[in-house]
Amino acid sequence: MFSSWPLRKRLIAVTAVLTALAGIAIGVATLVGIRSYMVGQLDEDLLQATNRHHMVDNNRDPDFGSQLNGPGTSVGTVLVAFNTAGNISAAYLNAEANAREFTGRQLAGIPQTGWGPEIRTVRIGQSGEYRMAVMGKQGDTTFLMGLPTAAIDRTVSRIATFQLILVIVIVGLVVLAGRKGVGVAMRPLERMRETANRVSGMQLASGEVALTERVTVDDPNTEVGQLGTAFNRMLDNVDEALTARRASEAKVRQFVSDASHELRTPLTAIRGYSELTRRHNMDVSDEVRHALGRIESESVRMTELVEDLLLLARLDEGRDLELTRLDVSKLLKDAVNDAQVAGADHTWTVTASRGLAVAADKNRLYQVFTNLLANARTHTPAGTTVTVTAAGTDTDVVITVADDGPGIPADIRDSLFERFVRADTSRQRATGSTGLGLAIVDGLVRAHKGTIAVTSEPGDTRFTITLPRAV
Repeated sequence: MFSSWPLRKRLIAVTAVLTALAGIAIGVATLVGIRSYMVGQLDEDLLQATNRHHMVDNNRDPDFGSQLNGPGTSVGTVLVAFNTAGNISAAYLNAEANAREFTGRQLAGIPQTGWGPEIRTVRIGQSGEYRMAVMGKQGDTTFLMGLPTAAIDRTVSRIATFQLILVIVIVGLVVLAGRKGVGVAMRPLERMRETANRVSGMQLASGEVALTERVTVDDPNTEVGQLGTAFNRMLDNVDEALTARRASEAKVRQFVSDASHELRTPLTAIRGYSELTRRHNMDVSDEVRHALGRIESESVRMTELVEDLLLLARLDEGRDLELTRLDVSKLLKDAVNDAQVAGADHTWTVTASRGLAVAADKNRLYQVFTNLLANARTHTPAGTTVTVTAAGTDTDVVITVADDGPGIPADIRDSLFERFVRADTSRQRATGSTGLGLAIVDGLVRAHKGTIAVTSEPGDTRFTITLPRAV
């Protein structure tokens, strides 16, 4: 989960965790040191107390509880006497006999043979831990004195609580300061992201594109600065590639335009002479007459191809159309009527709301409709129903051409509006299709500031055109 966080959150989280760990480590070391120091002080007090009450007089009464009433005796001081058999003969807490508190089971941890000079920590049941040392011996009885560590534990606990609160406050301040500091450090990356988003939103595939976006580099010596410099070099490379593409496309468009213009004249002559020969009924053989007919039909098809290429070249150059206010419903009905004459074996229906006006070039928009209808007629079997609808919104006019034919193959659906794309090459050759019809439709729709989309499945293929509605 941590790896899926944004970089900003990860940096702040890592800083906060490291700060917390450092604070905890320092706090633990401090607590260990303080407790060690306080235990040392307690041991010194214990040694001084044992020296003051040292029992080496064999004649002294073993009932020594009264010694805890003397001056300098700490609150909570424990005295215990036991013999070599492990029997406790006396137990005092603050000069009060406390045999009921110090039972044999609770004193099981107290050594029964004498320790010598060292001081040990012993837990006495519910009374807590004590630092205990040998006070002296009298016959076979050993006397121990102990001081409680409860005060030390309370002090250390309070210091630990304070340190924990301090660490939490410091981590909170680090998070707040880290958000500000990381925000400042991340600004160059944010500028880079914004630049990348603007570049990714540009239409770089076609047309004139000026890639002027660059990232401002504050310090090229930092890692972020080096990344910004590399990003700018990448944009320079892309800009150079786009410039080369524009130059190449311009040459291709110029060639297509020039070639189309040059081909018009000889094609017109070929078509004219073939028509002239046919109309004069010259005495020629059937083979020659068939050949002349083929020459005439192919010249017509070649002329249409040249006209389509010339139109696409003009659209690529971005030439303005002659826009006028048009009634879409009337233009659609005319196009459907013409399609019905050409495709009598299909069923044609049109539904168009009144008052759907757009700013368009009449001839070019009519060409859009006729191309779509011709496409539906050519690529669907006899008996197919083609439905044309037009409806309006507050801002757009939406035209839909739908059919219940077999649908468009999935492998060409994404490239349907590219040039020379054919769903069925042999069939389109037979019908004289050039594969430019839908490319011209796409180019003309875009020239009218509109969009076209296609959805297709067996029994339902829809071309949807959206054009801006005329005010």
